[in-house]
Amino acid sequence: MDASEDTVPRPLVERAPAWDWSSTFEISGSGSESVLSEPMLDELRRLDPDGTGAELTEAFAMCLRLGEPTLLSIELDGWVWPVTLFPEQGLCRAPIDWSSAPPSGLAHARLLDCAPALFAPPSPSPGRGRGTPPCHYRLDSLTWTLALQGPRSSLLSTLAGPLRFRVGDRADDASSQRLPGALGSASARLRDTTATLAEIARWPGLDRARASRLLNGLHMSSRLTIVDPQQWRIDQRAPWRDTEPNRWPHRA
Repeated sequence: MDASEDTVPRPLVERAPAWDWSSTFEISGSGSESVLSEPMLDELRRLDPDGTGAELTEAFAMCLRLGEPTLLSIELDGWVWPVTLFPEQGLCRAPIDWSSAPPSGLAHARLLDCAPALFAPPSPSPGRGRGTPPCHYRLDSLTWTLALQGPRSSLLSTLAGPLRFRVGDRADDASSQRLPGALGSASARLRDTTATLAEIARWPGLDRARASRLLNGLHMSSRLTIVDPQQWRIDQRAPWRDTEPNRWPHRA
């Protein structure tokens, strides 16, 4: 394959067939024995048990979590966009920078295929003044674009349940994504407190869908800390234990 072919959108000729993630060879019909790892195949089987197609944001989050270079084929308005993820390098390879020019129809995007990356991730460039290679962009920016404008407006499955959340620090937070308006305010507030999805959804300028998108973005960018509710209740009571009245010893 030519080095530019994985950065050129192509027309969608026909609907993709159902995928059998139990097969470990000839993924994407390429005839190649370059395969996805067993952990990734296991995750895809979990996300797509019927072979009808894994949900895009769930699959994207899975790729980031496993940290493997992966080529995603994404359907957008009758076109197939190839997007390669390099999680360890914090980069993606794509036709354009989606954070600067989000393609139309992103809210209805659909994952067609998940395959090993066709090319190795770029090596760090020696010397000063050299940016990323052509067609490579910050993965964090793509992550937030998909979280805020993509098809999923509910919590990722890994965040479901009676959980509390807060924002943790990351080494590169100085250059992190700046969130607009109420999302930025909520993110800043979560640095100082913990809250459930229901509580966050009641904050100014938010609803359940926007709060879910915010939490998904924080989770995928490794900034979200999950707090166990039982431990949180114990921690909340701890400072007041020496002020609670005790029952007077019983006398016979």
